[in-house]
Amino acid sequence: MNKVLMDSQIEQFMELGWVKVEEAFHTALALESQDFLWEQLIRYGIDRGDPATWDKPILFVQESFRSPSFDRCNSQRLGGAIEDLIGVGRWTEKVLWNGDPNRNYPTWGWWPVNFRLGGDKEWDVPAAGWHWDGAHFRHYVDASEQGLLCLCIFSEIGKHGGGTLVAEGSHQVVARYLASKTEGVESQEGIDECSLQHPWLAALTSQDGDAFLPGEDRIGKFMDHAYIDEHGTRLKVIETIASPGDVILCHPFLYHTPSQNHSGITRFMCNRTTPLKERMKFDRNDGTDYSPLEASVKRALNR
Repeated sequence: MNKVLMDSQIEQFMELGWVKVEEAFHTALALESQDFLWEQLIRYGIDRGDPATWDKPILFVQESFRSPSFDRCNSQRLGGAIEDLIGVGRWTEKVLWNGDPNRNYPTWGWWPVNFRLGGDKEWDVPAAGWHWDGAHFRHYVDASEQGLLCLCIFSEIGKHGGGTLVAEGSHQVVARYLASKTEGVESQEGIDECSLQHPWLAALTSQDGDAFLPGEDRIGKFMDHAYIDEHGTRLKVIETIASPGDVILCHPFLYHTPSQNHSGITRFMCNRTTPLKERMKFDRNDGTDYSPLEASVKRALNR
């Protein structure tokens, strides 16, 4: 039985590669944590009340934080949604449950603080920056190091407000690519090679995409139309929008990239992982169920 997510949400994750958990933690806690983050930015010369000090369109704060409000963001709802996708008891950081002041809670980081990235240019689908996460480990189709990519939201993100762009369905392409790399592959090498091998990804990650849907601009090519590849995988770029306290749970193989922020609202978001206790299994005969994460990879490989 699911703890948090509906069956339709789990199906969305398996097929499209992402799902949004609304109010994964309370909005008030998210905003309290945002206040904490503004205080940390003082060390970077950033004054919340003086936009003139926001001299970088985006600031990468490569730190992880703990605070009382962050600890309380480690909610039962968030933990339950994660386990709905990776399986109960299969997560190495099962320390999310709040209420115990002596608990060794995980930290929250790292932070791409988006003040106005690309705010001076017309909004478009970028060619640069598309990737899947995991620069710190060698990638295999059954790798355990990532688990899920959790995009944790601490500010209001509306249309063209700097929300992460995701390439729906791309996790299936990556699954098939990684399955062919039995010896594994380093992160950037794999991203570059996978992007070149697949026609839609090759066009997405290149400024020279005129041969792909000729006559369309990049929004038309990649957001207004879905592309069905030879395996039947539906691919489309989606702009994620969210509110403080929402968490977007992404497949570890999902291509994503930052987007431009035209909103005038500073976007606060951090990335978290949910490392698995052991590698994913695609041939379970031990009487246990495949997690939706495992089942999504099996589905991609069997297409």
